[in-house]
Amino acid sequence: PAPDLWQPPAGLPALIAERSAAVLALPDPEPLPATLGPAGEGTASGPARRRLLTAGAAGAVLLAGGSTATWIAMRGRGEGAGGPSAGSGEPLTYTIGLHADLGGPGRATGLAHRRGAQLAVTDHNARPDAAFRLALRAEDDAGDPAKALRTAARLAADPGVIAVVGPTGRLLREDLVQRYETERLAIVVVAAGSTTAESGTGLHLCVTRPFDDVLATGLIGYLTRTRPATRILLVEDAADPVSAKETGGAFRDAVPAGATLLEHPLVRGNAGFGAVARKAVTSGADAVVLGGGEASRAARLAAALAGEGFTGSRVAAGPALGPAFLAGAGAAADGWVFAEAYADPTALPSARTFTSAHRERFGVPPDTWAAEAYDAVGLIARAAGTTSASGEVRSGIARRLVRSEHRGIVRTLAFDASTRRVRIPDGIFLYRIEKGRPRFLGPFGDV
Repeated sequence: PAPDLWQPPAGLPALIAERSAAVLALPDPEPLPATLGPAGEGTASGPARRRLLTAGAAGAVLLAGGSTATWIAMRGRGEGAGGPSAGSGEPLTYTIGLHADLGGPGRATGLAHRRGAQLAVTDHNARPDAAFRLALRAEDDAGDPAKALRTAARLAADPGVIAVVGPTGRLLREDLVQRYETERLAIVVVAAGSTTAESGTGLHLCVTRPFDDVLATGLIGYLTRTRPATRILLVEDAADPVSAKETGGAFRDAVPAGATLLEHPLVRGNAGFGAVARKAVTSGADAVVLGGGEASRAARLAAALAGEGFTGSRVAAGPALGPAFLAGAGAAADGWVFAEAYADPTALPSARTFTSAHRERFGVPPDTWAAEAYDAVGLIARAAGTTSASGEVRSGIARRLVRSEHRGIVRTLAFDASTRRVRIPDGIFLYRIEKGRPRFLGPFGDV
């Protein structure tokens, strides 16, 4: 038979030395975290923790080649889609792919996905009652559309990959959705705010967040219940017509009860911000809604409103809350409220154990989308556990994903059976800027 890469020299001491050396050779050695339980639970028992540490020392492998492939947990030698061969006595191992931008402009989001997925895999494999083990294979598309298609092909070519988390970019491209559809490989998308794919297409597509076009629902709720407004000035930014249309349409269709909706366009270029701010003051508006996703332009509007002395509610959604907004608006950012599709796990009691484990393993608190990536892996594991036979996992997991309900650390993931879209009541979160930093307020329905 062909030589085995991991065939050890004779004797247990040699085995331990070889596996330990492999771990120490990893480019990003990190301590393993405290194991996590289900949402809200504490760490695993002492024996389970010791088993986890042993698995980490003996089984973490880095495969080098034309791309980055990170394998978390032990994967049986010679495994296919079903894991070890029948009768081996070892549990099945299913591989989850991670399609991420790890070296391009979206590296921060990609890294957050990878860390969240790593913790989820570690957690799953530490459970004494787990019917199968998980492994993680990460592939980097560097944020390049052409590379993204090749990344999809590499993941699809691995028969051990049962589903993919990602891609991690803000825009989910139709050609990439179609590539995974052709390969019949399910993808669980966590971070993308919009897509060029037609709604309802892609039977192998599962999106776990509401897209940006429905985030205005959270703003409407805020101006209806939390800080009721009677005269709302809707500002549609011509520099971002898509977001402007989405937000404008939502407010026209569902004006808060008892409120009057006023409108004033924000023209392209640099000349329109003062006019909007003056309109907000002279019209007697007690709230300004920005329809637009360019953070730098949101910052200029914030400064203009502050310059005119406007003190009413100021709200926006999605990408408008970015580093360029906080840096450009300065003190004028304080008081703005944003609707987003991600939570702050450091402020969620249900994610306290996750946050602690993330700090222990990576030395920093979890970044945006890390907790949601953790939940995506949990959703895949739940769907994989409902298949009738191991050989059917990859072929059947796509339809099982949207039929599953998974109680994650951020929220419960559930889907509409007819549209395959995630249910959104708990998927829109509000943030208020205080002292130049976003403060997590919680799900919009609870604020």
